Amino acid sequence: MKKIIVLIIFVLVYHYSYAGFPIGRGKYLLVPSYNLYMAKGYWDGNGNYFAYSNGGRFASHFFGLYGGIGIGERLDFVGNVSYVIQRKQETGLLQSNASLGDATFGLSYLLNTFDYTKFLTVTGSLIVPLYTNNINKIPFTGFQQVGGEVKMTYSGSNGERYSNTYFDINVGVRQFFSPEGPTQLFGDALLGIPLDTDNKLTFQLATVKSTSTQTLFNPNNLFLNRQFSFFRITAGYGRRIGQHHQLFLSIFSDVSGRNTGKGGGGAISIVAEL
Repeated sequence: MKKIIVLIIFVLVYHYSYAGFPIGRGKYLLVPSYNLYMAKGYWDGNGNYFAYSNGGRFASHFFGLYGGIGIGERLDFVGNVSYVIQRKQETGLLQSNASLGDATFGLSYLLNTFDYTKFLTVTGSLIVPLYTNNINKIPFTGFQQVGGEVKMTYSGSNGERYSNTYFDINVGVRQFFSPEGPTQLFGDALLGIPLDTDNKLTFQLATVKSTSTQTLFNPNNLFLNRQFSFFRITAGYGRRIGQHHQLFLSIFSDVSGRNTGKGGGGAISIVAEL
């Protein structure tokens, strides 16, 4: 699925008030996060919903550490490592698996600024699995494939005219280097609304469409699925807790999808400027 849920959750890690903004030469950014995803059912290839039998459910706990280093005024090095715990329970049977997840490493380059309030950025990343799937440990952690990603980001502030709201828009493609792929197109848009100098609200829409020559769908091992799509909404709250730290909380829910789990969850993270 979204690596399936790993990538669903992975999207969240990048959407704080600094998403798309240059870090700055010689500066650092660290974002530790915890994300919980739970699904009690799934959508099939036609978008029909089915609940897991006997109150079954899928849960994924995702611990991530995102970091960035300002190499220059326009160029940043960015990366992410993760640890994933997954559990699938149905008909009295509990299956669980815990391991390191996928790591990403890449470069983000500022293409242009518009009145120094809006930024256009391109980011290229390499995806490296830090795990080996074991048939005796299900659900699987991910695709266990090296991949690449290219993403365009347009972000900035709307100024006093719109009460200093800010936005972050991403579109990109992710390709896994195996005969069956998959190829994933993704896009998302976030709006941030400051309540005062220390507090803010965020709202986000996100979608992913994954295509592959492997079209089989296994609802009991979601991370095996390579052809799927979904649409989700997220609401969040952010608070500055110091001169260089911000705390973010969010909740999210799947709205529609095909060959993917139907669920929701929440996330907590801290953005630290160093």
